[in-house]
Amino acid sequence: MRQGAQGHRTNDDGTVLFLTIGLSVVLLLLVAVVVDVSAVILAKRGVSSAADGAAVAAAQRVDTASVDSGNGLDSRLPLDEVLVQELVATYQDEADDSAPGLRLVARVDGASTAVVDAYRTVTLPFGGWLEVGRVQVHATARAQSPVLP
Repeated sequence: MRQGAQGHRTNDDGTVLFLTIGLSVVLLLLVAVVVDVSAVILAKRGVSSAADGAAVAAAQRVDTASVDSGNGLDSRLPLDEVLVQELVATYQDEADDSAPGLRLVARVDGASTAVVDAYRTVTLPFGGWLEVGRVQVHATARAQSPVLP
């Protein structure tokens, strides 16, 4: 033990141990938060990429019956909603291996814009410790059909 300036004895044995343990706990919590946030960001990028790819592919599904008849044509080719839905469903089936839980929802906006909403629920690696567990990420992509010749 040491004696203080006034001659009183102070007992500071073990304070470094408590400080080290406390800082270690804080560091581990920070690492857990960084890992969980990284998982969400990576999932968001994947969902956004899937939505973009599906929307661009869907924008190529032209309604040939409308084009052949010439009804309702403006500056862009009209899209066939049924073909758009089928293509996005196929796109989702192919993406299931790389992005489990991905859900793609397609619609045609206007007559010439394919809109794809993508959803995925992400299970966080340390979510149980932080009492968060799962997070749903969402992305929307739009793509227009080609311009009329």
